[in-house]
Amino acid sequence: DDYDDDDGDDISEGMKQKMLKDLYLQHPKLLDEYILNSQPIADPLLRFASGIAGFKHPCADYLFVYDEDDDNVIDQCDLDDVGKKCPFHQQTNSENENAKDETAEAYEAVGKTAGMKGNVARARAIMRQIGYEEEDLAYIGNDDIYNFQGVANPHIVAKIQSGEAVLDIGSGLGIDSFLAMRDSGADDNSPPANEEDGVVSCPFVVGVDLAESEVKHTKMRASERGYSVPQRIQFIRGDVENLDEAFATKNFLMGTFDVCISNGAFCLVPNKSKAFSNVYKALRPGGRMAISTTTIVSDQLDPSFEWPVCMRMFASLESIKPICESIGFENVRIVDAESPLEGMDVPIEEECSSGNVGGQRFKIHGRNADQFTYLEDMDMDELCKVVTVYGEKPL
Repeated sequence: DDYDDDDGDDISEGMKQKMLKDLYLQHPKLLDEYILNSQPIADPLLRFASGIAGFKHPCADYLFVYDEDDDNVIDQCDLDDVGKKCPFHQQTNSENENAKDETAEAYEAVGKTAGMKGNVARARAIMRQIGYEEEDLAYIGNDDIYNFQGVANPHIVAKIQSGEAVLDIGSGLGIDSFLAMRDSGADDNSPPANEEDGVVSCPFVVGVDLAESEVKHTKMRASERGYSVPQRIQFIRGDVENLDEAFATKNFLMGTFDVCISNGAFCLVPNKSKAFSNVYKALRPGGRMAISTTTIVSDQLDPSFEWPVCMRMFASLESIKPICESIGFENVRIVDAESPLEGMDVPIEEECSSGNVGGQRFKIHGRNADQFTYLEDMDMDELCKVVTVYGEKPL
C-alpha cells in the first residue's frame, strides 16, 4: 500500500496536541513555569537589570502573560477523556488542606474562649428562628445556650428515638449533642449493659469535632451537666473525612450508630463525597442521617469574585442528592431547613464582658468583614440555601 506522508504528519501532530493537553490537565502549573522561565519572558521582564529593557528597578506588582494557542484549545471532550474538570474551576488538594487548617485554627480559638459568658438573648432568638422549640432552649439552659453553633435544626428531620446511638459530626460546643442525650434517653444515667469491644451500648451519644479545644470544653460541660461520661456520652477529636481514624482512638467500630446528625460542619468539609461516605459507613444497617448544611443554589460561585473560604467550600444544591445516592443511601431527601440567611430579627450583638476575665469571646463571623464588604450588596438567600440532607442506609 502507498504510504501518505501527509496522513502520517497529521497523526503525529494530533498525538503531540493530545500529549500537550493531557500534560496541562494533569500538571496545570508546569507550562506556566516553563513560560515564565523562557528566555523571551524571563530576560526582558524578570531579569530587569540585565535584560534588554534595561530597567533599574522593578516597575510592577503583577505580571500577566497571555500565551494564545488556537491549535490546542481544551474542550469538554478533552476533560471527559481524563475525567477532570478545568484546573481553574476545582479545589486542589493544597487548597482543601489550607481551608481545613484555617477552619481548625478558627474553631480552636472559639473553644478557648467558650467558657466566657455570651449573649443569651441573641442565641435564643437565633435558635427560635431556625426551628428550635422553647423546651429545647430550656433544656440547654443559660450556661450553654450562648455557645450554640449551627445553621438549622437537624433534630426536626432526625427524629431521634429513645434508646438510639447518636453520632454528632462537628459537635462544636455540644448543644446538639446535649439535645440528643435528652431525645435518646441517654441522660437518665442508667448504668450501661455489658458491651462488646468497639460496640457502643445504647442509648449513647458521640460528638466528633476538628478542634481539640472544643472537645475539651464539651467534655467538661457534659460532666458538669451531670451526664455519665464516658459511659453515655463522649467527645473525640476527629475529621469526618478520616472518621475511622478518630473512632480507632476509642476503639469504636464503624457501623455502630442508629442516627447521625450534623449542624453546619458539612459547610466547611472540602470533600463532601468522602464525608457522606464515612457517615454511611458509621451507620448501622437501617440507620439514617440528618445533615444540616448551607449550599450554593447555582452550579458554582462567580469566579470573578474573591469569596470567603467558607463559601468556597459550600456544595451546590443540585450535587448533594446524586452524591448520597451514589454512595448507597436510600430515600434521600433534601429538606428545606427554612433557615434564613438574611433578615433575622435578633437582638443587637453586644459584648458580655461581665465575669469574663482576660479578654473577649472569639467570633468566627465578622472577623474579616472588611475584606468582603461587597457581600453586603448581595442577597444571600438568593445565592445560598440551608438544607437538611436525609438518607437511610439500607437493611
